[in-house]
Amino acid sequence: MKKKIVFGGVGGIFLTIAGLMFYDMTQMKIETLILCSANEGGIRIPSDLCYSYMVNYRMNEKDINELSEGAGLDYILNGEEPIKYDIAKAFLARGLDVDGVNHYKAHSEDKSATPLQAAVVYNDVPRAKFLLEQGADLQIRGELEMTALEYAKKLHKAGSKFRDKSEIIQILSDTEKQ
Repeated sequence: MKKKIVFGGVGGIFLTIAGLMFYDMTQMKIETLILCSANEGGIRIPSDLCYSYMVNYRMNEKDINELSEGAGLDYILNGEEPIKYDIAKAFLARGLDVDGVNHYKAHSEDKSATPLQAAVVYNDVPRAKFLLEQGADLQIRGELEMTALEYAKKLHKAGSKFRDKSEIIQILSDTEKQ
């Protein structure tokens, strides 16, 4: 009898915790769910559970629009964990624009950039390669009034630890020639 009570109590606690986690995920904004899926942001729900929930029950038109009107693909690619690329692919497959700009700005005079232009700013070669593989448009000028390649050349300072954009310029140039 005691075993039944103990196992019943443990089972009840487990179901309560699982129910609370599921409820919490249903209330999350898509940005928070992305952080949870990537095991970032200090969220105490297992990242695999968040990712599974996001892929199977979210990523709908409402979530895609919410992300598109906010930080876009750039939000996902700013993550630290390698799973960010899997998350980005899933969103792109559901209709998120690979060239959609990040509408959040630190200052009102800041200009919106495409994810490829942001990769140039961050000098993030893996991100640039990923975006090009996903079909990012090299010719978009947007508010910066420069293509990603032109912007990379403008920011480039050879030999500088942070401003040497040689590798990203080479990748963009090679892709443009194809």
